[in-house]
Amino acid sequence: MQASAPSGLPRRTLVIAVAGLLLTLMLAALDSTIVATAMPSIAADLHGFDRYSWVTVAYLLTSTIGVPVIGKLADQYGRKPFLVLGAVVFVLASLLCAAAASLEQLIAFRLVQGLGGGTVTAAVFAAVPRMFSPTARARIIGLFTGTYGLASIVGPLLGGLITDTIGWRGVFWINLPIGIVALGLVLVVYPAEVRSGQRPVVDYLGAAALVGGMTPLLLALLLGGHDIPWGSSTMAALLVTSALILAAFVWAERRAAEPIVPLGVLATRTLGVPVLGSALMSAGLLSTLLFTPLFIQGVIGQSASQAGAILAPMTTAFVAASVVVGQLIARIGRSRPTGVAGMALAASGLWLMAGMGSETGYPVVARNLVIIGLGLGAALASFVVAAQNALPIEQAGVATALNTFARAFGGTLASAALGGLLSAGVGGGVQSAVAGASPLAEALHQTFLVGAAVVALGAATSLVLRDLPMTARHEQRFASVAPRAAQTQRSPRLPSGG
Repeated sequence: MQASAPSGLPRRTLVIAVAGLLLTLMLAALDSTIVATAMPSIAADLHGFDRYSWVTVAYLLTSTIGVPVIGKLADQYGRKPFLVLGAVVFVLASLLCAAAASLEQLIAFRLVQGLGGGTVTAAVFAAVPRMFSPTARARIIGLFTGTYGLASIVGPLLGGLITDTIGWRGVFWINLPIGIVALGLVLVVYPAEVRSGQRPVVDYLGAAALVGGMTPLLLALLLGGHDIPWGSSTMAALLVTSALILAAFVWAERRAAEPIVPLGVLATRTLGVPVLGSALMSAGLLSTLLFTPLFIQGVIGQSASQAGAILAPMTTAFVAASVVVGQLIARIGRSRPTGVAGMALAASGLWLMAGMGSETGYPVVARNLVIIGLGLGAALASFVVAAQNALPIEQAGVATALNTFARAFGGTLASAALGGLLSAGVGGGVQSAVAGASPLAEALHQTFLVGAAVVALGAATSLVLRDLPMTARHEQRFASVAPRAAQTQRSPRLPSGG
């Protein structure tokens, strides 16, 4: 008789289901990096350099704000319908992006594509707790968190190759075969979930207030300093609007029967600390990815291709650490030690980056980046596992969605804040500073130093994480509620609990 996985699925079926989830997640993770390489060609062909950043902003906006809402709905209606819906929307939007005749059309289609990407991301991470026991979950989660690092390696190379050979529209066409295979695997192999007879209570007011409040805030962070001046009335209006609507969101969530974001749980050490840690981890990652190529080109005088290649060791270390630390957490049963150690290691790497100057050699930069990659990869796996174990399986979608949202928001906030710090440091902006290495080197010194402090704060915060041990009791509890393959065959309906 074929062995079964903790979820009751045969191991072969489970492997295929995981492959489908990974491939689906890769669709969303790859899109931002692969499109970034093609953006100069897109702007030139569609005559829209004045709206260059909006193609990226549109995707980031909708893919970020929808994650907490989708995570909650996936808990209530089941993961599979959102996996399917997200993949279908993403692929169809990709085809529309490939056929765009103007930059305005492309921006509109990217908004839709972002909705699909955000839905996929939330549903994939919410699916993992349903399929795996806590111990098995720790072993497998590194594959999912490492997907982002892999996308950052493959995306720019693949985007450049496709753009140079068949044109920029090919970076969207490639989503079609990948999406069809991923969708097929999810449809055929991922188990349907048994649905209770109770009708889910949807927090429509909370969902609307969250989306309405986060949209102007993210627009301010994504466009501030270039498209929208920080001191302008438009910026003030965005921030004030966001504050008012988010205040209404907090009011609504305190009164909702099934809140989109359970504020009380978010304030606990079991969930709030790993969510905050993920945001600080993402800030460290973005500060490294954004400013290292600038250091390579502007300070030590290397080429653009060398600046891009220098990130490969870091992202490779990031992926490797995510996978290895997942296995380690499964053995020791706790994620706090690896989270603290990972953030401390990353902070030391950023501190080493802050000490670099015009005399720094290429190998030294690579060494520092490997240290950062190992630390951040370990921290990410630790925080994801901690968040998924913080709540019952029935609320796993909320926990993982908040963790995912925190990473996106932390990266956006860091890119805006550190970008502003860099611009202030060089006086006349990045473009004017590249010609003189000394002002740029000093500005980057300050930027990396602040990044190190932020990540060090994450290490200190992780010390208070209340880590739920993965004990036999937790394994038994999982076994009592996990869906069985036989049950899913008898009933195709989906559970309100996830």
